[in-house]
Amino acid sequence: MPGKILEPIEIKGMVLKNRLGFAPILGMPAEPDGSVNNETIRWFEERAKGGIGFIMTGTIESVSPESYSKNAPVRPEAGASIWDDKYIPHWARLINVIHSYGVKIGAQLSAAGPMIGEGPSPSPYPDQLSARFGVFDLMAGSIIPVEEISHERMEVIKNSIALSAGRAKAAGFDCVELHCGHGGASIFGAFLSPFYNRRTDKYGGNWDNRIRFIAETIEEIRKIVGGDYPLLVRFSADELLGRQGTTIADSVQYIVPGLEKAGVDCLDVTQGSVTHSIQGVSIPLYYPRGCFIHNAEAVKKAANVPVIGVGRILDLEMAERFLEQGKADIIYMGSQLQADFDTPKKYFEGHKDDIRKCIGCKPIFCGTPCAINYDTQIGCIPLKPAGKQKTVLIIGGGVGGMEAARVAALRGHKVTLMEKEPKLGGMVAALAQTAMTGEFKNLVDYLGTQMRKLQVDVRVCREAAVADVAEMRPDAVIVACGSSMLIPDVAKGKFGVVDHIQACREPKAIGQRVVVWGLVAAELAISLAEEGKDVVMIGRGGVDTLARDYKGSRQFYVWRKLTDINLVRSGPETRRVDNPKVLFYVDVEAITPEGIKVKYREGNEDVLPYDTLIISLQRKANDLLFDQLQGKVPEIYKIGDCSRVGEIKEAIWTANEIARNI
Repeated sequence: MPGKILEPIEIKGMVLKNRLGFAPILGMPAEPDGSVNNETIRWFEERAKGGIGFIMTGTIESVSPESYSKNAPVRPEAGASIWDDKYIPHWARLINVIHSYGVKIGAQLSAAGPMIGEGPSPSPYPDQLSARFGVFDLMAGSIIPVEEISHERMEVIKNSIALSAGRAKAAGFDCVELHCGHGGASIFGAFLSPFYNRRTDKYGGNWDNRIRFIAETIEEIRKIVGGDYPLLVRFSADELLGRQGTTIADSVQYIVPGLEKAGVDCLDVTQGSVTHSIQGVSIPLYYPRGCFIHNAEAVKKAANVPVIGVGRILDLEMAERFLEQGKADIIYMGSQLQADFDTPKKYFEGHKDDIRKCIGCKPIFCGTPCAINYDTQIGCIPLKPAGKQKTVLIIGGGVGGMEAARVAALRGHKVTLMEKEPKLGGMVAALAQTAMTGEFKNLVDYLGTQMRKLQVDVRVCREAAVADVAEMRPDAVIVACGSSMLIPDVAKGKFGVVDHIQACREPKAIGQRVVVWGLVAAELAISLAEEGKDVVMIGRGGVDTLARDYKGSRQFYVWRKLTDINLVRSGPETRRVDNPKVLFYVDVEAITPEGIKVKYREGNEDVLPYDTLIISLQRKANDLLFDQLQGKVPEIYKIGDCSRVGEIKEAIWTANEIARNI
């Protein structure tokens, strides 16, 4: 039974009904002019309905975008805003909705920093060998130059933030938070960081000076909102930049006392930098759950105010344990409340197996629409009861087929699911057997549970044919047969050749010397190397094609592991490894008993000895049955890879788009 998590907690007169909050994440929708709209309200209301006690918005634009330097290489995009009085009524409407659920809500305020070309010090950062590139530089294809912010500009930001805090209070927000974390993401986080702040004036050089701009801004905020209004600060207790950046020891010794002296009422502890250590901000599935709670724990031991902890916390059992152990006073969930809005409610009501757990696939920001929760999409089709019950046959038991079955059954249709393999889950279930992508099992398990609970007629080891479909006489058919990996002619029939999915399903059949043909299979290659195999990856492309389907922090992690790109490397998990070895710009010319004959772009050739060759190149849609059924059933649809070869998101979303309309 839930214990401490349900205990109320007070932050300077603001009483939270429980100790679980929705973390501030980017991505909340808004009108082009920054006004709150119905989608913004839905974004937060879904979480409020789900049982949390507290919501902190992602950063609300608190400084007029027009005030940013005209020379900035990147301009901040228009987002939900509060830099003008005209936004107050819109926020008030949203806040009234959230309060109707007994949930408190805070406004996170800040101004953009080095990631848009404005910082405490000019780039490059700093002159250490490993600090050349950041994630935004790599995405942009070049280093983003950063201008040093002037004292005059600092005054503009300071006053704008204070006025925005006053508007937040006027709109009805229960508190405000100053975002001083994630390094290059916010100007305050950059000032706090020795990595980004190399100033020689009163705002740099030592910890008192680095905190000064934040303290002055808090002082201005207090002049407007008063001393009794709760004020939180989010900061990176460990920037994950080694001695180049803020460390947990620095936070405990200098930052915590400095922020408390400035008048902060609660410390929201995060980690990393958006621009140079994204793994702390948007944590990929390679990191263990709850991996950064030690930062909050260290801060809590030094602090005299409540402390919030965050970081890949997917289940309430873990949150409860951290609270009981005194590691934090409040636990934030971010991506998990993207994956399932109702996570707390389901847990509190004893329906833990109905929680759809995050798989950690991580685009650049976890606030973007969730791959496994279609309802996070702006303008999604509502899930409503069907006007008329139909018999729906779904052919293919991968995650797309199971999701279509789940949605159709929820709407009241009579659903049959046929799968040719002995187990459900398809390609995703196979990938879940690889160490680095084990979290994919979360989705397979959840959907399997829903098949049983919704009484879907599941028939495994049944490969559907046209005659089977004709005999069943369904009203609607959804073909979800997935895709197949294409094997190049040069590899067909050769010794030891398997495709990516076969390799995942039959790991014991993989030999000691492994060649992986295809640069998208980096996770498999790394997993095999960590199991002790000798692995070489080869591909025709360059570094930009390595793990190109992963996106965001997953791709950044792989680039660190497998290339010499000049990135910050502050811990064992960020260092270049020798195994797997990656060979770029390589063509396969022949496969013989002696090995794989390859030719490099420069013209030289080599032979790579191997026991197993894993092919991970193109995939082809398995759409033959769809074509054969045309004109033979009243309604027919195809989803997922069968419709267009893609990723998990495409399978889940197309399943919903079809099943919600039948």
